[in-house]
Amino acid sequence: MTQDERLIAMQDWLTQSSKITLAEICQRFDISRDSARRDLVKLTQLPGVQRIRGGAISAPVMSGPIAYSQKEISQDKIEIARTAAQLIEENDALLLDSGTTLTALANQISLPVTVVTNAVDCLGVLSLNPEVELHFLGGQFNQFHRAMLGTEALEQLKQYHFSKAFIGVCALSKLGVSTTSSEEAAMKRAMLDRAQQVICLCDSSKFDKQQMFKVCDFDCIDILVTNQRPPKAIQQQLDLNDIQLIVTQPDSER
Repeated sequence: MTQDERLIAMQDWLTQSSKITLAEICQRFDISRDSARRDLVKLTQLPGVQRIRGGAISAPVMSGPIAYSQKEISQDKIEIARTAAQLIEENDALLLDSGTTLTALANQISLPVTVVTNAVDCLGVLSLNPEVELHFLGGQFNQFHRAMLGTEALEQLKQYHFSKAFIGVCALSKLGVSTTSSEEAAMKRAMLDRAQQVICLCDSSKFDKQQMFKVCDFDCIDILVTNQRPPKAIQQQLDLNDIQLIVTQPDSER
């Protein structure tokens, strides 16, 4: 069982018992105390979980990552997806990352293109599109991210080259793009290396946020599509790295 799978199981466990201890985690999942401590650190980053001495308890909702299956596709994300879809050209070779905004983008594709994705939600949408030649990265399914991650998926990705990669953003600060998972960060970095043009999709709720695992600096990005103008510190990095900014609500101010 992977760490993400254990985290999902522990969330269900907390819903039923309201408290779990380090010893109980070790026993239930047959893992070492060090692994259990690392799980607790990740678990307490999730909403509704609070760290206590020797374990964790359920608590009022706190900030933290939410599984993609629990997220709604907001109108802002739909508008970002519609705008990003205008960048797609006939016969493009596209790489689609996972996430709700990328699922919205998959729904907007209408031209004959080839798409490779590791996201099961994009797979479900694009499998119904007769215009798309669809390829899916295999390997280990990550339930939290609803995507194929890990060594096998990374190795398969090396077989492809893309005209455009559309990458979802979990957090964007003046230090670059970051995410909550080392496996997801590794996949996103590999995706950046396979494409001639990297297009990041980022709604404004991700601005000035920073997660534990670094994905990339700004110099890896060609285009940023978002719903609002970014804060000054991020805008400065966009300008310094000659990144094209596309805003769906250009008159909005932060």
